[in-house]
Amino acid sequence: MAHYNKGASAERELMKIFWERGFAVARVAGSGKNPLPMPDLIVMGKGRSMVLECKAWKGKYLAISKEQMGELFKWQEIGNAEVFIAWKYPNKGWVFLKSADFNQNKYYTISYPDAQKKGALLDILLNEQSRLKV
Repeated sequence: MAHYNKGASAERELMKIFWERGFAVARVAGSGKNPLPMPDLIVMGKGRSMVLECKAWKGKYLAISKEQMGELFKWQEIGNAEVFIAWKYPNKGWVFLKSADFNQNKYYTISYPDAQKKGALLDILLNEQSRLKV
């Protein structure tokens, strides 16, 4: 139950952040238990539609099952939505990843250092700030 509460709390936090940035946002409670493909968050506004799978995870690696990623791709196909994995790492904040950022084997996997390099912070995701060229 503690794992569910941590994840649900992170989803609510991100939902509030998007709302305060002027987006319509809905959280799909129990998305992992629904028989239909469901993302954790549906975000719309400013000419964009996004679906997000949210993970609050302290591990060195994040792994997403092919089935779970496939459900997001279904939303992309039917709803013409952008797909992101939102990873909240303790005391580091959120990083937003595309499926192409992950290594694909049995699962979609990525290390936290790679996520920091390949992913985007919220301001960049929302085109409110550009990436610095290094």
